[in-house]
Amino acid sequence: MTGFGRGVTTTDDFQLTVEVRSVNHRFLEIHSKFPKEWLEIELMAKKQLSQSISRGKLDISINVKMEDQSTFNVKINWPIIEAYKQVQKELSNSMPLKDKWSMQEILTIENAIVYEKNEIPIEQLKLAFESALNEATTQLIHMREHEGKQLKTFLLQYKDDLMEQLQIIRKYSPQAVEKYRVKLIERMKEITDSNTFDDRILAEVAIFAEKVDISEELDRLESHFNQLVDTLNEHTSIGRKLDFLMQECLREINTIGSKNQSTECAIAVVQSKTLLEKMREQVQNIE
Repeated sequence: MTGFGRGVTTTDDFQLTVEVRSVNHRFLEIHSKFPKEWLEIELMAKKQLSQSISRGKLDISINVKMEDQSTFNVKINWPIIEAYKQVQKELSNSMPLKDKWSMQEILTIENAIVYEKNEIPIEQLKLAFESALNEATTQLIHMREHEGKQLKTFLLQYKDDLMEQLQIIRKYSPQAVEKYRVKLIERMKEITDSNTFDDRILAEVAIFAEKVDISEELDRLESHFNQLVDTLNEHTSIGRKLDFLMQECLREINTIGSKNQSTECAIAVVQSKTLLEKMREQVQNIE
């Protein structure tokens, strides 16, 4: 399921912003790019998100803005400067060099000027991050819940459409047995003039009726649809359970399609498969 959340924590020294984005995915994947020194916080973030969300591809981003720019210190790296001075002195014995250096020349020396940043204490950073992440997660879940309500509406509508197709299948499925009986009688009349084959025809029709009987499959399908409604009303993670129900529904409808030979039923089976595939696509987005 898709969603977005942002959390902000502001202190006297810095402002920390956490953003969490979610896109559809069958499993839970959490991606983040934190500084190496923030490894502990990164692990904490993944653990906290995995406790709140069980499905989706999540991306976490973090930004820290220092309130006081004076937290950056600039220092001279005297050992480097002295080393360069020694080299200059040695070179001046072999070639004419200026005795004085310009500021521009000093700045071109690698690591001659050191920029130091006052680090935020890790415990203070963890507290700020946890607060911002909680806010971002709450917003993300709220957005995903809103999308989930829309998906629930779509799935229930698809379920109603499927029930209509099942009614068509129930109505026309007995016709296959009657058509087979009529066809069998006509065939028997073509090969014999006797009218004493009623018992044999009844036996053949009974065997055929048993082979093409789909009442159990239809009953199981209706049971699965009732479970679907009950599951959609649950307040826990239901994505994997819905996945299983969709697989079972497809299995039953495929069995019906292979058993029944009615034209009307065949059309209804195709429509049912189309609806089930649409439902399956939506279910894969549900947590």
